[in-house]
Amino acid sequence: MHSPGRRRARTRGVTALLGSVALLAGCAVGPDTGPNVVRGDNAQQDDSGTPKQPQLAAPKNDLNWKPCADSIADKYGLAKDGATGAGGVELKGIELDCARYDVPVNAAEQSGNTIRIGAVRARTDKTPKTAVPLVLTSGNDMPSSRTLLSFTGEQGRPLLDRRPIVAIDHRGTGTSGLIDCMTKRQRAAYDVNGAEAGRDLPERVEKLSESARAAADQCNDALSPDQLDYSAAAAAGDLEQLRERWDVERLALLSVGDGSSVALAYAAQHPDRVGRLIMDSPVGYNVSAKEVAASRARGLQESLATFIRRCAGAGCALGANGAAVVGRLMSAGATASGDALSDTEVLQAVTTALAVGDTSPDGLKALGSALVDADRGDTAALRRLAEQGRALRLADGQVVSRCNDMRGRPGGDEIPGLAREWSGQSPFTGTTTALDLARCDGWGVADTPAAPDRFAVAPLVLIGKNDPVNGADAANSLTPLLLAANTAQTSVSWDGLGYSVAAHSTCAGQVIGEYLGETPLGSPAERACPA
Repeated sequence: MHSPGRRRARTRGVTALLGSVALLAGCAVGPDTGPNVVRGDNAQQDDSGTPKQPQLAAPKNDLNWKPCADSIADKYGLAKDGATGAGGVELKGIELDCARYDVPVNAAEQSGNTIRIGAVRARTDKTPKTAVPLVLTSGNDMPSSRTLLSFTGEQGRPLLDRRPIVAIDHRGTGTSGLIDCMTKRQRAAYDVNGAEAGRDLPERVEKLSESARAAADQCNDALSPDQLDYSAAAAAGDLEQLRERWDVERLALLSVGDGSSVALAYAAQHPDRVGRLIMDSPVGYNVSAKEVAASRARGLQESLATFIRRCAGAGCALGANGAAVVGRLMSAGATASGDALSDTEVLQAVTTALAVGDTSPDGLKALGSALVDADRGDTAALRRLAEQGRALRLADGQVVSRCNDMRGRPGGDEIPGLAREWSGQSPFTGTTTALDLARCDGWGVADTPAAPDRFAVAPLVLIGKNDPVNGADAANSLTPLLLAANTAQTSVSWDGLGYSVAAHSTCAGQVIGEYLGETPLGSPAERACPA
């Protein structure tokens, strides 16, 4: 087994549940009869004693932006003629600009090697030219530039009307310099999580692990000596490079999903450079791989159950038997035979469609029809969704970065037992999330990044109860970290379907607008937005 150095053991994180969320009517907070809550170690006051948050400023210098709406639409298969495209993406009236900047692969080692980072900026014709931008990262969940496009829909556009959003693609993904280090055969094994080996779980694990070890050797050779420099901590350094180019004191960060790990690594490296910290659908930070996978299995199971219920309520083809249809597809896909999609591909197709697709009643009907058609033997529509998921979420660069950040991966002999255990509670998701752990067999792990010990500004945490990428449970493990840093976040929960609360809830966008102001958010500290 090839296993590069720089491994470190980590102490297993303690999971704590967020407090119960106070339900509000719509997104209105109503009359605030309580006192303002001052959060963050560096809160300041003006002459009148009013608490102030760190000051934000627009870039003094900027990147070399060039219009790129057409190229981004081509890259992600979206309509360019003004029609609403996939996931409610509406490019009409949206200005998309692209830029790239080179950064050291490893600034500490000063090897002289550089990597190119891609940035995409979205604005509307209403966005003030001098407005302070939000810096968006979705880590290795999917390219940040694709996550950005979700803000062009009806719910996310009001936020764009007030602020430009600049998406920074994680190293090796999206518009950044891409990695191409795996063979088609190795990628095929990842696509189906070893399903070609049959239904026997140990055989699937061994098949997947064999491909993972071969891919690790190949990618290590291709990337050496920089194979461990695609971690969240390395991506955080790319944000600092952006701040220095902009010549601003602080960044306003909007992290989505795994992007929260990048944002927290940045807050640990440069605590006083964080002017605002929004963690949207966050994941655990430095949490063990086993804990991450178990949490994801539970969260995705709940997201699928919510989809099935709401699809039935919308009158989709699944009807009242949605769970049975999905169960049959998962069972048939436990072995990659004939035209059937593997269980892993089915899960990837559905969760990606819910993450970036249309979750209106019409959109749910379309997804339901794709599932029913596949159950009857016509897999064309579901296979297209699976291919979209593969392109957005399983590129070589994402595999490298996930393995860089995987802590305490269990051995291959433990994975079949985990799959059986988790499938008891999460029948649609337990097997795939357990098998995912074998994808990093033989890969090197980067040093465990430091956790923030203080925050210059209190975070705003948005929790998607039906997050189809990481599940809502993932946010729970951040509570001990925030408590240890002696900060008290404001949290907003949302009961809709989709990846990124901010992109799908105008209510959450209004809270963000308030948070970006000079005055800290007041009570209540726990809020809710309607679906």
